[in-house]
Amino acid sequence: VPFGSKTNLRMPRLLGWSVLAPTAVSASLAVFGHKVPDTDTVTAAIVYAWELNARNISASAYRLGELNPETSYVLQALKVPVPPLLEQLVPEVAVVDTNNPEELPEGISKVRLHSIVDHHKLSGLANAEPLEVDMRPLCSATSILYSRSKLYGLTPSKEIAGLMLSGILSDSLEFRSPTTTETDKTHAAELGKLAGLDVHDFAEQMLDAKAKVDHLSSSELIMMDTKIFNIGGRKLRVSVLETTKAAGPLAQQAQLVTAMQKLKEKEKLDDVLFFVVDILKEAATFISSSPSASKLVEKAWSVKVDSEGLVVLPKVLSRKKQIIPKLEAAAKEEL
Repeated sequence: VPFGSKTNLRMPRLLGWSVLAPTAVSASLAVFGHKVPDTDTVTAAIVYAWELNARNISASAYRLGELNPETSYVLQALKVPVPPLLEQLVPEVAVVDTNNPEELPEGISKVRLHSIVDHHKLSGLANAEPLEVDMRPLCSATSILYSRSKLYGLTPSKEIAGLMLSGILSDSLEFRSPTTTETDKTHAAELGKLAGLDVHDFAEQMLDAKAKVDHLSSSELIMMDTKIFNIGGRKLRVSVLETTKAAGPLAQQAQLVTAMQKLKEKEKLDDVLFFVVDILKEAATFISSSPSASKLVEKAWSVKVDSEGLVVLPKVLSRKKQIIPKLEAAAKEEL
């Protein structure tokens, strides 16, 4: 059953993956997350499209970029087709895992915004008419979507449950991140049972996949998980690389610095900040590419970037809850 079907998807036999194969239906609203997609944004788009169809709202899931190694593993393991790239905006869209216009397609303000499901702070996305917004301080968009499925009386199939679980495990770094709540842990346990997955074993496989980045160039590493923020009047690209094998990326420091400097010029940014997050050691290593970037990080964490342009930040795992708030606070002090 394609997304554009008018069939009542509450019927149990239609709650499997067959409802999720995206098709090009012009009347269907497009569901997508942010650019440079990660696991939560891709899985949330698929899951929200499933929910909307179950509510008789025709919807199709899309992505705004290529998959990272972890997300590729998740979709392959769950035998879920990769959503197609969104080549152009359709008249009506729903957005997941972001509300930042910098992370969305150009022209997003010119289409009808049906709804937003997100777990980030308000970031400036505007629209012309009232819409449904579901924003909660949970660790992932898929955790919110699981709560919503309960509200609507929808029972996820094994595949949908697996996608919801994947978003939670990815964004929480298997519950290590300070963004994790007790609700997220409860959701993960329930979803593991629904998906027929051992939560810890599946998380370990996801972390292994996340660490397989040896084939990527320095530029690709910087762009694998990255967002643009306006902080203290400066336009910054803040990139993180979450891994269980930090030694590999750190060995590429010289190439990473060169790539950041080129990206800064290309995108007319004030700075590019790059943090290698060691998931197992629960610490982030900042790699500096400019004196101004070093100064901001030093002020934010009251640390000193060493002569090699590095500094380790213990217990720093989350860009959303730790890195960006610290940078914003430091920038305000400079004003």
